Amino acid sequence: MKLSVLFDDIFPTICRYSGPTVHFVDEQFDTGRTLAQRVVPVLADDTPEQLAARVLHEEHHVYVDAVAALCEDRIVWREDGVPLIRTQTNPDAYA
Repeated sequence: MKLSVLFDDIFPTICRYSGPTVHFVDEQFDTGRTLAQRVVPVLADDTPEQLAARVLHEEHHVYVDAVAALCEDRIVWREDGVPLIRTQTNPDAYA
C-alpha cells in the first residue's frame, strides 16, 4: 500500500491530532522525558505535506518556548512527571 493511500484513507479517520514534542535526549530515540508538546489538528482534507507544514510551524514555536522556560527556570514538574510551564508574566499561572 502506498503511503499516500494509507494517509488519505486511514490516517484522518483514526488520528484527529498530531504535533511536535520537545523532550530531553537520552540513550534511545525519542524516549527522553517530555518537556513540552503542541497539538495540531488533523483536518479531513489534509495531505501529508499540509499536515507536516503545520506541525513544523508549531515545532518552531514550541522549541523556542520550551528552551526559554528551561533557561528561565519556569518549569514545574508534577509528582506524576508531567511538566507545567509557568507564564512569563504571572509565576502562578501556567501556559
